[in-house]
Amino acid sequence: MHVDKSLGGIEMLRKVWAYVFVTTREPRRVVQSIRKIRGVVKADALFGTPDIIVLVEGSDIGTMDTVIDKIALVPEGSSD
Repeated sequence: MHVDKSLGGIEMLRKVWAYVFVTTREPRRVVQSIRKIRGVVKADALFGTPDIIVLVEGSDIGTMDTVIDKIALVPEGSSD
């Protein structure tokens, strides 16, 4: 974790962000499950390919990768 104190003593926490593209047969159901994962900022179903776009946030790349791994484990057709 990196804390930047360069703004007049105000601590700013730097975060890493990634857009994740998901292809699935059940975008409406899968997006509901993805939205429940901690670290997911936003998830939306799309028309066309990819089926879902997800904005992921983490305090570092390792944390962000953990969130992406959880997205990959969401089963097709899951809504929990």
